[in-house]
Amino acid sequence: MRLIWYIVIFFIAYGSLYPFNFDLSRQIPDDLMAWLLNWEQRTIRSDVIANVLLFIPFGFFGALTIQQETRRYPLLSIVLMLLGGVVFASLLQLLQFYLPSRVPHAADATINSIGILIGIALAAYTNSQRINRLIPERLRFRLTPALVVLVLWLGWQFFPYIPVFEGKQFGKGLSGIVNSQWSLHTWLLNLLFWLVFFYVLQRVVQKSYRLGLLIALSVFILIIKLSMFRSQLGWSELSSVPLALLIHQLTSERLRSILIALGALMALLWQNLYPWQWQQELNGFQWVPFKGFLQGSTWYNLSTLLRESLLLASIAYFFGRWLNSYRTSAAILFLTVVLMTGLQLCLSGKQPDITTLIMALVIGILIERLSKLRL
Repeated sequence: MRLIWYIVIFFIAYGSLYPFNFDLSRQIPDDLMAWLLNWEQRTIRSDVIANVLLFIPFGFFGALTIQQETRRYPLLSIVLMLLGGVVFASLLQLLQFYLPSRVPHAADATINSIGILIGIALAAYTNSQRINRLIPERLRFRLTPALVVLVLWLGWQFFPYIPVFEGKQFGKGLSGIVNSQWSLHTWLLNLLFWLVFFYVLQRVVQKSYRLGLLIALSVFILIIKLSMFRSQLGWSELSSVPLALLIHQLTSERLRSILIALGALMALLWQNLYPWQWQQELNGFQWVPFKGFLQGSTWYNLSTLLRESLLLASIAYFFGRWLNSYRTSAAILFLTVVLMTGLQLCLSGKQPDITTLIMALVIGILIERLSKLRL
């Protein structure tokens, strides 16, 4: 688990300091304490939420690392890890001061510490035996590959996490559905992801729900999604849910895992290789990780990142269920992405990118490590 924690720390630092265009000639403010404690620039809710979410994995995997290594004084180790996280966040803000493209603010370190505390609490909730004894058995969750896939599904489904329970917003959402165009590709992808949801929900709660309850849950999710700011709900998704429910109810668990594994693999190849137009000259390779995600529209990039992460995690998880080996499924995922990236070098209009390779490697390692986690 320590490896996953180190990877999380690396990605936080990478995302915070990109594009690394440091200007060391900038002068530190004369009144440093006023700059450190100024909160006036942190009034945007989305900015605060982003700073909290960024450090939740730091606290989560840091706490799991300490718990797994069974240290002599775990509480002291947790406190030291929290303090180290605050120092790390403060250092990142100080370094951002020398990045012209960034707007640093040291008070973000306090907001980041909230994310660390939430991550620690989530780690305790999912894997602490003492805390689990205080929680009703039906509400207990264990940190498993299925839970990771479920969290990614919820992140993809409800992004950008801004519900607006007003008649005007519901009207916009309904208008968006009426004006939306049905797309076979979007329909198939939503069918696949809803099958993923029904499957991993059953694995996480360790219980099979009746069809009526699944229908009610699906309607509730769709209503919540309809109320979201920039709701993307359309005919393609609405028409995919009934068929997903039907397939979930009529097929065995093993058959569903095979169908989802193959479907996720085909979806990944289709969206990255279609329309298969070969060319004689090789495309350039993008060696800067996440360059595309760190430029342009933040909303679009995060939405795309969540979708890609869910797709990659689905391949790793469901091939692992099918083959009874998450190490094998992680290898299949990484080798598939390597082959796919190699083909993109020869396809017109494609941009082979190291980002997908890194995501496949990290997600494969995460799924494989969590499958062996015993706390």
